[in-house]
Amino acid sequence: MNGRRLLVAALCGMVAAAVLLGTVLGWRYASGPANADGPPSVRVLRLLPGTFMWANAPADARYLPAGLRPHDAARLKLLVLRGEDGAVRAFWLPRHGGRIGVPADASPAAPGIPCNDFAPDFRTGDIGCRQPLPGFEFALRHRWSLQGRALSAGTLDLVGAAGRETDGDWVLQAP
Repeated sequence: MNGRRLLVAALCGMVAAAVLLGTVLGWRYASGPANADGPPSVRVLRLLPGTFMWANAPADARYLPAGLRPHDAARLKLLVLRGEDGAVRAFWLPRHGGRIGVPADASPAAPGIPCNDFAPDFRTGDIGCRQPLPGFEFALRHRWSLQGRALSAGTLDLVGAAGRETDGDWVLQAP
């Protein structure tokens, strides 16, 4: 009889623990995903030297270029590249109709020159339009170094995104 009581007590304890665990997990699930306490970031752990990626702009105006508001984030794309030296850099670029545009204004939220393929070329060490839309061949003239400095006359430098690489993430910093 003593063994039976011990077994019943153990089972009651396990049921109580399961109910408590279920309640805690259910509460966490019902409350939705946790809010990130830190600044927005982009995972760059697998971004190899000489490669790039595109990321959406955060809706938090504190991390957008000066003078832009949260609704402007939809008109921006973030170009994140890792140079051959291993350094990660990021630049704000205009987006229109799902395409990245060639920057034509000091504000990256201003509509850019239409381009089918705007990307860095690590062989030539520049960033630019690789395939313009018909009628916009002049977009090919604009070039920037991989550090965002203008290489073409009459072209403004790219607007850099302030940030740093931390634990495999490119963490944006408020300008």
